[in-house]
This record gives sequence, C-alpha cells and structure tokens, in this order.
Amino acid sequence: MNENSGNDEGRDLEERIARHMEEFGHPAFGDNRMPKSLMFKSLMSYHPEVDLGALRIVREVGFTHALLMVSVEEHLRPAGLSWSKLFILLWLRAMQDAGEKGLNPSELSGHLAVTRNTVSTLLGGLEHQGYVTRELATEDKRRFVIRLTPAGRDAAERCSAPLFRHVHTLFSLMDHEQCVLLVGLLTQLQQAIIRDRPELAARSTYPMFRRGEE
Repeated sequence: MNENSGNDEGRDLEERIARHMEEFGHPAFGDNRMPKSLMFKSLMSYHPEVDLGALRIVREVGFTHALLMVSVEEHLRPAGLSWSKLFILLWLRAMQDAGEKGLNPSELSGHLAVTRNTVSTLLGGLEHQGYVTRELATEDKRRFVIRLTPAGRDAAERCSAPLFRHVHTLFSLMDHEQCVLLVGLLTQLQQAIIRDRPELAARSTYPMFRRGEE
C-alpha cells in the first residue's frame, strides 16, 4: 500500500468520525478524558463496515432501559415489586373488577410478553408475598387459575399511582407526536431483531411477534 493510499484512508476515517460527531453528538456517558475518536478509529480500522450510528443507538437504548428500570424500582421496592410483577397484579385486578375468575399463567405470559418460565418465576414470588393465589381450575384440573388477594390489590394501588405520575413526568418533555414516533421506531427495531432472531419473539412487546411460539 502506497503512502497516498494510507493518507486517503486516514482522511476517510476522520471524515466519518467528524460526520458522526456532528450528527449524533458526543456519547452521554463515558470517560470524557479519553477522546472518543480513539475508539472510533480503532473500531473502523478493524471493522471498516461498522455503522457508528447503529452502535450508538444500541448503546443509548441500553442505557435508557437501565435508567428507566432503576427509576421505576424506587417506586416499587417498598412493596417488593418489579415492573413485571406490578403488571401481573394490574391484569388480575382488571379481571377481578370485570367479574372474571382470574387468569392462567399462559394468558399472563401473553399479556406481559414474557416467556412462560419467566411468568412462573414471577408468580412464585408473588404467591410467597401473599399477593396472589394459585388454584386448580374447576373445569380443567391440569390448569391453574391465578387470583389477586386483598394484599395484592393494596400493593398494586399503593405503587401504581405514584409510579404512573413519575413516568408521566419523565415523558412530559416529549409531545404526543414524538411519543407516537418513538413507539413506531422502537417497534420497527423490534421487528428487525425478530426477523433476524425468530427465537426471541417470546420477549417481544407485541403478541403478533409471538405467533410462531405456540
């Protein structure tokens, strides 16, 4: 490789880094003493095809999820709940208010968009806490029906109102159109991930992605 070729590649790297910085800005987290261009140059020298914008999205979505869950847990910790446990209680409360008997674990798995094994673990914890009961269905002794206890209803009501106010405050910086756009973009990303890894469909937010699981 001649010297001019090396110089051209170096300029191309610098231009790609500068363009990325202009479009995406500096990472919100990290050691500001270390120039970000150093990592970018290293990545692109080993992986010329790397999409810096895509990597930035993965990084920011991951950080955002972690921060949101930590923020949420502060409101749920006094009752020994998590986001998923709370929504199990809320689903059961909705069914109870509608005069229904309850839900079985498979139905809860669909509503929460998590695997049945995950639901079983969550229900075990809620049952131990006295928030739900698990009984054999009268019409089918092979299936369980999950019901909300008075303690579970009380925990859901104590936690949900302050939590939902907190979430509203967090997203008050975005208008309705921005929220709709964000959900649409995240859904597109989910679809792309599931097309690439169909076995991950059970973890998707939307039931349409899980049709192949049954």
